[in-house]
Amino acid sequence: MNIGIVTHYDVHNHGAVLQLTALKRVLEGMGHKAQALRFDKNYDFLGHDKKAKYSIGLGSVGIYIDYLRENGLSKTLYNFRKRKTLRAFLAKYGIIGEYYSEAQDIDLTVVGSDEVFALHTGPTPIFFGYAAPSRRVISYAGSFGPTVIRDIDRLNCRGFVAGGLKGMEALSVRDENSRAVVENLLGFSPQRVCDPVLLYGYERELNAGGNPMPGAKPYLLVYAYDARMNDPEETDAIRAYARSRGLEIVSPGFFHAWADRNVDCDPEQLLLWFKHASGVVTDTFHGTVMSIISRTPMAVKTRDNANKILALLDEHGLADRRVAGFGDLDAVFSREIDWKRVDNAVCEHRKQSMDWLKTAVDGAQ
Repeated sequence: MNIGIVTHYDVHNHGAVLQLTALKRVLEGMGHKAQALRFDKNYDFLGHDKKAKYSIGLGSVGIYIDYLRENGLSKTLYNFRKRKTLRAFLAKYGIIGEYYSEAQDIDLTVVGSDEVFALHTGPTPIFFGYAAPSRRVISYAGSFGPTVIRDIDRLNCRGFVAGGLKGMEALSVRDENSRAVVENLLGFSPQRVCDPVLLYGYERELNAGGNPMPGAKPYLLVYAYDARMNDPEETDAIRAYARSRGLEIVSPGFFHAWADRNVDCDPEQLLLWFKHASGVVTDTFHGTVMSIISRTPMAVKTRDNANKILALLDEHGLADRRVAGFGDLDAVFSREIDWKRVDNAVCEHRKQSMDWLKTAVDGAQ
């Protein structure tokens, strides 16, 4: 079967690339061909001026000049290299295919994973199965992200969202908020499944690679968006903890001027940075997922993403890894993790999710 995957693909985010790569490899492991389909994302809800930063042209020049002024040359150059690295990774493994409206001979369209149903930038029709290149459409681990039912109603998108989801042959979601939204819209509770990174596990890649920084001092890995985790109170607490433990602070994937080392690496190399870290400090969903699959102790700060991260921690017996503030790092890292319990939870969720995906894909044949 020839499968087209619809998810975020050309983004400045290792986690998004890892989940796409994982789903492609899982589907290929089932004996199918799979590639991500290209599309143009809708940014209408950002407003006309802010939309300009997502296009290359005269209208975006001022935005990029402001970005350079606000962020400095080092961060700007790092992000330029990072985008180049991520695109090279996608090209290396042939992950990106045709533009969705030009794709030929697609037997099944899989929407997901990641926050494909979120509406904070604007409604992208293909995310909801509209004008898909195949008659049959399913969703694997789709998420509404921060979008809740009142947002959908406020934006007058109930009919648009419900109509698209209703037209899918099989529908699964990644988190509790997304399950509740679908239940409100369609009157039934969809299957919750695990993120593709947990589904695939990257065990071969984690076992095949060595320490990315051999012979160097132990390090504390920080994985957080560069627009977050830059409050002096937070960064001072993290630095104080690292100094007290003789750890270097390494930030792979995002630039933080306060880190000792900022690393540009591809998504599979990022997993090795996680694996060999003494500990991970993160405030992201995929940062937590990567800590789990690499079996690395983590301290997790939740922000507006609390609904999906707390459920992830709870499901794997890791609720005590959450920190209210980074002054709690000593207490969190002093607690032992029952990795056998975590591994058992991962295996259980992986089996349930794989069973659902196989049934959904087979049903579309």
